[in-house]
Amino acid sequence: MAAPRPSDPSPDKGPFEPTPTEAAAASGRPQWRDIWVLILLAVLAAGTAVLQSRQSPEALPLAQHDADIRLIIEQQIEAFARDDGEAAFAFASPELRAQFIVAPHFMAMVRKNYRPVYRARKIDFEGPARAIHDVPEMRMQNVHLVDDRGAGHKARYTMQKQPDGSWRIAGCLLLQSTLIDI
Repeated sequence: MAAPRPSDPSPDKGPFEPTPTEAAAASGRPQWRDIWVLILLAVLAAGTAVLQSRQSPEALPLAQHDADIRLIIEQQIEAFARDDGEAAFAFASPELRAQFIVAPHFMAMVRKNYRPVYRARKIDFEGPARAIHDVPEMRMQNVHLVDDRGAGHKARYTMQKQPDGSWRIAGCLLLQSTLIDI
């Protein structure tokens, strides 16, 4: 007896019978390979969603009070850069203004003790301003500064909300920083 030719039907299958894989696919039943691909895609989608929800604070929109606080700090630093003592002094809180009475006294103190702020070449805000002791009218804003000599500094601004809703600078503390400007 001769061996069956490939074009001849096999003894147990007709000429058009599908293989088991083709039969499962044709029946609409998912195969294990398809299920594992779907599971992998679901895990990747969930991981992407988690990573997107962990954006840095800088990537999220700022609250209005944070934008206002940053603007006041930036404007005072710009006034220092122009040596505009009156404008810089205007951003100080009433209590701070009462300590120095006039802008020239305030500017003399800033020149002597706050050179990184007085001659800031670059500023970068560190996250949103935080409430001090759960008092929303007092906030603390950390700022990284690079002075005119290229040295990095960190300043912690105390901000005070005024009765008219505006923000004023109630104090500034220079802290040691390990940042280097490149």
